[in-house]
Amino acid sequence: MVTRLELALDAQELAGDQRALLDLIDKLQFAQLDNVKLPQIVVVGDQSAGKSSVLEAITGTPFPRDAGACTRFATEIRLRRAAQASITVSVIPDKNRTFAEQERLREFGGTVNTSMPFEQLMRSAVELIAPKNIPGRFAARDILVVDKRGPDMPLLTLVDLPGLVRNANNDQSLEDIKTIETLSDRYMKSSRTIILAVVGGNSDYVQAPILTKARHFDPNGSRTIGVLTKPDLTESIGLEDKFIDLVKNKDKRNDFRLGWYVLLNPGPREPGQPWPTAEERRRVESAFFNRGKWSSVSPSICGTGALMQKLSVQLQQHIGKHVHVLRKQVQKALDGCEAELKSLGDAKDTPEEMRTELVELFSESKELVIPAVYGFYKNPPKKNFFRVTADPRGTPAQNLRARAAEENDRFAMRIRAHGRKLSFSPSAPQGPGEAPDNNVKREFVSHEVGMLLRQIRGSEFPMDPKPRAVYMLFQSYSENWAKLAQEHKDNLGVVCNEFLGELIDYAWPKRMREPLRRHFLEPRMKALMAKAHHELDLLTQDMTLEVQPYDPEYEERLRSWQARVSQDGATFSEAEEVLEKMLVYYELAAKTFIRNTITQVVERHLLQGMYSIFNSVEVLGLSTEIIEAIAAENKETRDRRQTLKVQKQAIKEAKEICASLAMRKELRAYSGDGASDIEDTSSDDDGEKTPPPRRRPVSTTSRPSRRSRQPSLPEIQHPQTPTRAAEASTDPKYHHQPQPTTASAYPPPRGAEAPPSPPSPEYHQSTDDGYTTTSRPPQQAPPPPPPRPGKVRTEDNSHHHTQGQAYRSSSSATASPAEQYYTNAYAAGQHAYAPAEAAEFEAARRQARKAAAGRA
Repeated sequence: MVTRLELALDAQELAGDQRALLDLIDKLQFAQLDNVKLPQIVVVGDQSAGKSSVLEAITGTPFPRDAGACTRFATEIRLRRAAQASITVSVIPDKNRTFAEQERLREFGGTVNTSMPFEQLMRSAVELIAPKNIPGRFAARDILVVDKRGPDMPLLTLVDLPGLVRNANNDQSLEDIKTIETLSDRYMKSSRTIILAVVGGNSDYVQAPILTKARHFDPNGSRTIGVLTKPDLTESIGLEDKFIDLVKNKDKRNDFRLGWYVLLNPGPREPGQPWPTAEERRRVESAFFNRGKWSSVSPSICGTGALMQKLSVQLQQHIGKHVHVLRKQVQKALDGCEAELKSLGDAKDTPEEMRTELVELFSESKELVIPAVYGFYKNPPKKNFFRVTADPRGTPAQNLRARAAEENDRFAMRIRAHGRKLSFSPSAPQGPGEAPDNNVKREFVSHEVGMLLRQIRGSEFPMDPKPRAVYMLFQSYSENWAKLAQEHKDNLGVVCNEFLGELIDYAWPKRMREPLRRHFLEPRMKALMAKAHHELDLLTQDMTLEVQPYDPEYEERLRSWQARVSQDGATFSEAEEVLEKMLVYYELAAKTFIRNTITQVVERHLLQGMYSIFNSVEVLGLSTEIIEAIAAENKETRDRRQTLKVQKQAIKEAKEICASLAMRKELRAYSGDGASDIEDTSSDDDGEKTPPPRRRPVSTTSRPSRRSRQPSLPEIQHPQTPTRAAEASTDPKYHHQPQPTTASAYPPPRGAEAPPSPPSPEYHQSTDDGYTTTSRPPQQAPPPPPPRPGKVRTEDNSHHHTQGQAYRSSSSATASPAEQYYTNAYAAGQHAYAPAEAAEFEAARRQARKAAAGRA
């Protein structure tokens, strides 16, 4: 038999899951992450719609109603279960405020007691965040948090927004009205927001702007819950039948798939009259909804208790749906936060601390320079500076040696293609069909070479050679080399600067990058470029030196030309021989010049110079002024670091909760069963439309009904669609959960073929939020669970039983596994299971386990 202790532990575990889901959202709300849209319920309605009454009914605490204390910003109301009752008020400051302002707002708050009434705390918070006489007070993005705890509190979090105003008044200008509209739109258009649209029964709802907004942001009505207040006033305006049809979802323009609920506002109170208790309110509501036309409305949607249960279950189900996506987004946000903290560096106060930090950064930078210069691109431990995949945009700047090699190849090609003053080369044997450039050369010989030989005659005898003629022709013919080499040197300077830019962007704190460039890197690079320029000047000056080639290839190529030209008794002139000597010498000298430029200019001064830039010894020689100019930080940097540290802690706590929740079988089952009532059809916060989720194909074959599935029925085992629901169903601990209502969760009818096995052991499926998950299919389908007991009754909790039974009966036909789980969790928080029925349930679960073990 199952003991009462075991049942109490089960109920405590379910309530713990609920609390963890809400704590997750609390942490993310505090972190204020731009890229994480929170699953939440927002309360929106006209100022006269009775929104405050809804909050009072849910929390049991009266909120200030006068104009001086009206809601001017988002208010988050957290309801939690605890042994002792308490109310605390605090502020989550806008992350765009300065750190000092954030700290000032965080220090505000306190616990409600006799010396600090709730109304006084609320007024103080309103004046602190958005003072009445300051323009733009409705534009504040700070969040006021009201945390109420008690033994009877539901597990629920709501975000209350300022009431929508149609016309300007003394307290709210036209600009304030637009700001309120913008604030409401920002929350409502998020696809992860459940809209709690509050409509008052004191005027025709067709005039309610909240319904227009709800239809705009949620055209399918898949994430909106309607709440009608003041139903007792509908008769006086002659619209009682119309409002009854509205809450029964018979108005097709305002048909909300999450349903409508009706709350009866308490009557006016005399000054000093106590706020009605929850039991008193239930009695008044029960009396109203059991008489007249309102008695035709289902009890499951009437009263505060029904609404609280719906909101609690729906919110936790909604959060559970997004847990896996939130986990990925939280991890991404944590990575971004850590990267930004790293980019800011650690705070250093004294010049000695700053100098030590620079020595460490120089050492880390040199670890990246060495593989870049040598060209093996191996990342040091815990670094990812070098890519491990090809870059489609071209060689990345981090690969310094590869970039330099590419530029060297281009330089060599430019020398060979454009280094000549004229476009002809030494004579070579001509193949069939080839036309030699004899005409160009003959013209050059007669006009240039012959004229030069005549103009440089000296005291030599006629027919004697003129040895300087070849050198003089060479200097004129290769005059483009200096310009091409200068361009190559400048190109390599750009390559080195781009490499240094990538390096400091990766390894150096953000605040130091620009000062480092200005005070250190630029002077060092200018010095290296000056040395490279001087070396290149020496090379170009050496081109004027008249030094013979000392290369056997020169003599071989000249003799070959002489033999080829003198065939058949032909002769050649002195000018032709001088030109051929120069052309042969040019090609041999070009090879030497290319190699010398690359070796002595690029390698010696630029690439090898990269080693000396980040020499740690250099830091010791820097003056204190330069050290402080590079490493000191301003107030904005210090404030930003403090803000990021607080945010990082909140993100880490949210990540831990996410990891714990993501491993829960119930949540994994829900995330894959596709049975949610809520579709992501609204716009995101950037105003772009979010596409609706892709629906799973539903089998047209007959399926056994939910009641007829017994442990002994399914005998055909087949692969299932790899969803989280399938993974959840393999754990015997959770066999009491109903199977998902997708086609893949059921065995095929007898006689039908089982679906074929998938060709791959892994599946990749896209989620509604654009993420791709990989899962492995189970080897066989597990047996379905026994039916869960339909009724739970205890003698001292008959009201909760009646209410919970009405809720289950109204939704059992369409309940998904997650809905059933959260409904049971809500009930578990209200009362324990009856021992007899729980024992019957446990026996059925054990029977299912035995059946599964036998088949295995």
